[in-house]
Amino acid sequence: MSEELAENWIIWIPTIIAFFIVIALVVAIISIAVNKDVDIETLQQPILRQRFVYNENCLAYKKGRVYPGIVDLAKFDEQRLQNCFNPNDKIGVQLVLRTDYYNKKANINPILTDKFNFCFDEERFTCSNFTYYVLINNNSVIEQGLLDVALIKLK
Repeated sequence: MSEELAENWIIWIPTIIAFFIVIALVVAIISIAVNKDVDIETLQQPILRQRFVYNENCLAYKKGRVYPGIVDLAKFDEQRLQNCFNPNDKIGVQLVLRTDYYNKKANINPILTDKFNFCFDEERFTCSNFTYYVLINNNSVIEQGLLDVALIKLK
């Protein structure tokens, strides 16, 4: 009987070793995934930019429902955009709405938007610029246009 018990242990030893190796690998993979750094800067700026196009309190046209991607020209004024965006002292935004017939410009936090020339200084500023192809509702007349959203942020 003791020989039979010894044979069972010999059979189980490789299985136990393999089990612990698999557990160690799973723990290692999970810890690598959990400890990965997430760069908030790369996530924050696109979310802030999209707020202008998709939020009814910003530029998105609303008639019964919100139409994301359609800019209501009546909403394109600096005071409304300032209230919509509500930036802190570290973020500035410059919006330019362009069509074949006009260019409208709005600055949110002009103290920072005047510093776009310093965007090359990557130690002090984070800058991004994105152009959205939008439709513009101008008194129920829909026209094509571009919305340039430039963000500058102090580090």
